[in-house]
Amino acid sequence: MVAVGVVYILVSGAAFGLLPLFARTAYEHGTEPLGLLAVRFPIAAVCLLAIRLVFERGRAWPDRPITTRLFLLGAVGYAGQSSFYFWGIDRIDVSLATVIFYCYPVMVTLAAWVVFGTRPSRAASMCLAVVVAGAALTAGQVGAGSATGVAAMLAAAAWYTVYILVSSRTVHIAGALTSLTIVMIGASVVHLAALPFHGSRVPSDASGWWAAAAAAVVSTIIGMGFFFAGVSRLQPGVAAILSTTEPVVSVLVGVLAYSESMTTQRALGAVAVLAGVAAMAHFSRTETKYISSAESISE
Repeated sequence: MVAVGVVYILVSGAAFGLLPLFARTAYEHGTEPLGLLAVRFPIAAVCLLAIRLVFERGRAWPDRPITTRLFLLGAVGYAGQSSFYFWGIDRIDVSLATVIFYCYPVMVTLAAWVVFGTRPSRAASMCLAVVVAGAALTAGQVGAGSATGVAAMLAAAAWYTVYILVSSRTVHIAGALTSLTIVMIGASVVHLAALPFHGSRVPSDASGWWAAAAAAVVSTIIGMGFFFAGVSRLQPGVAAILSTTEPVVSVLVGVLAYSESMTTQRALGAVAVLAGVAAMAHFSRTETKYISSAESISE
């Protein structure tokens, strides 16, 4: 059971880590960040509705207050975070963007300390310092012309932090599948409604549409499904540590698929971020809870 759980979490991390590849491919075939999101979210929402119909047939939807809260989590929280994320990977290297975004556990930990009073342990604090130093090393490799990309990824991490804290008090009430379905519907509605106003383009050919569908199915539904299956077989801390395969895959995609350079400084920064996040998940049960919650509804 444990070995199967490990495989499930590794598959989940790989599925989430492939998202930048699908996004870049879609960009090369006629679309751009907001146009891709206007396609990705509806595809994921329709698939999740079908999955819920099969596995939770007859189960009532949550009451109106919970449904409204989950809808707004998608329309404001998830949609906002995804917009910043895709703007970022459109403007800087995939590997750099991923490492910068993966600072969100630091933000979640500090925000949870302020909001919920969950003070990090000394070991966790040391891990946070390592993550911040690694991100600074990596971001320092970005040229001045890409400052907008760095800012977008930091904004995505900050927005995601708020989303995680709010969802951690809501998702368990309605259940994971139902919550994710409503969140995706909310994100779909807001992006489809905004599409005529911001003039974004949807994919222009079959390759672009396949990439958008892969972002919805592989990097959303499969990633989530395998993560939930893995968590049911492993301790949350173990699952959180194994989930650091997500940025590793994204960095490898950037280097192998897009020939992005991997300087010594950049490599050291990336290793520091990943090691700090993994160690933080190991040392602090409080931080692990929020990191695990984040991974279950990632990208």
